[in-house]
Amino acid sequence: MDLITRRTLFTAVTASAAAVLTGCAQAPSSSRGQGAAFTAAADLAEPGTTIPEINLKASFPPWGDELLGVAGIDIGYYKAVGITITPEPYGAQQDLLSNLTPLVNGQVELGGGYVPTIANQIDTVKNVVGFAVSDVSYVYRIVAPKGKYRTVAQEMAAGNDFKTALTAVMAQLKGQKLICVDGGSPLFRNTVAEAAGLDLDQDVKVEFLANPDIVKAGFAGQADFLSPSSAGFVVQLQQNGWEPLVDLRQVIDNLPSQDTVPLRFTYSGLVTTTEYAEQNFETLLRFTSVIYRLIDDLQTDPEETAGRFVEYLNSYTGTEITAKELAGTFDNIYSLRNFDEAGDFYTDSDDPFFFDTVATANLEVLSRQGVIKEGHTPDELSIAGKVYEALVRYKKEADKALAAAPDGELKKQAQEQYDARNYLDAYRFAAAANQ
Repeated sequence: MDLITRRTLFTAVTASAAAVLTGCAQAPSSSRGQGAAFTAAADLAEPGTTIPEINLKASFPPWGDELLGVAGIDIGYYKAVGITITPEPYGAQQDLLSNLTPLVNGQVELGGGYVPTIANQIDTVKNVVGFAVSDVSYVYRIVAPKGKYRTVAQEMAAGNDFKTALTAVMAQLKGQKLICVDGGSPLFRNTVAEAAGLDLDQDVKVEFLANPDIVKAGFAGQADFLSPSSAGFVVQLQQNGWEPLVDLRQVIDNLPSQDTVPLRFTYSGLVTTTEYAEQNFETLLRFTSVIYRLIDDLQTDPEETAGRFVEYLNSYTGTEITAKELAGTFDNIYSLRNFDEAGDFYTDSDDPFFFDTVATANLEVLSRQGVIKEGHTPDELSIAGKVYEALVRYKKEADKALAAAPDGELKKQAQEQYDARNYLDAYRFAAAANQ
């Protein structure tokens, strides 16, 4: 299967956020509504021998990577860091990728999300930010019934260059209906259409439906050209007689780099409100530690980890994906970044997916196309870089505290938290052992 996905991460809300480590941050009134500008004491958390227990209203949307947290619930990873996900057992079934309202109105406090969704709505939704990243994804594509139309892969295999191949393939859409995801980012379809010399407004009948309805419309013969944005539905279509005419990876690999920078804005992760982040920063650190622990599990044993939540994914979306197929999406649809690799998003300006570069390009394109107003900056979208920075700092402090701590139960518990990527409480327990 040639699968690929879209989505989200989030980074740096302000330069001053580097000091946020205790969860007692507050936003200056001048920044309210402009993103998430944090100010906070730079002190580390107090040493302790227990982890606070909280109930957390969360939502895991019906996408393979955003549902990864469900595996963490079943295996007890959230309980291990004091978090009980409510409503039990698996949180609210709210798709924050297509609708941020449940987050804004307090139905949920955080959940799986996609930063492009925030970018598209930044003029009207000003208090939502990303706080964690799980992967880069490549799901955007246009699919059609297999064998009925020429594909970019076929055209290139016949010796055509990418631009020629894309032009020939997209010409097949003239006068036809293309069904796209309602509320999804327009960048992919706009980019491929422009590169192929196709005017979507004049040449194509573009309609919008939710992902499940796109699949139903395709199977019912209502359209030959679909553009879904969920790995589960992509798998469902491609298992049942559909194939990609063109996909995001082909575009990124073959168009000039400067033309594809905005398209690399495909980070999957977690979102919350600025208010919740200000008041519960340590909870975000603990929650994010579970995500990195689950990524470790996926990289160690993909099929076993996928098997922990594939049944819930299928019941949620109506798909029939096996654990093996779901694990496969983490090889060629979702490009995971573990804790050690994730720093490149925030610190390596040469990385193709460096957040500031990609997010800036994305915002500029959206404003140029009239989707949003001009003048928005990446720091309005995310605090993920600062969450990661805090975890890195706690990891270093935990290393020092563990090295100095006497043997005993507290040191053992600190090491267990450390091995589980919960560097905040690893430090707290080890520091308490030293006292």
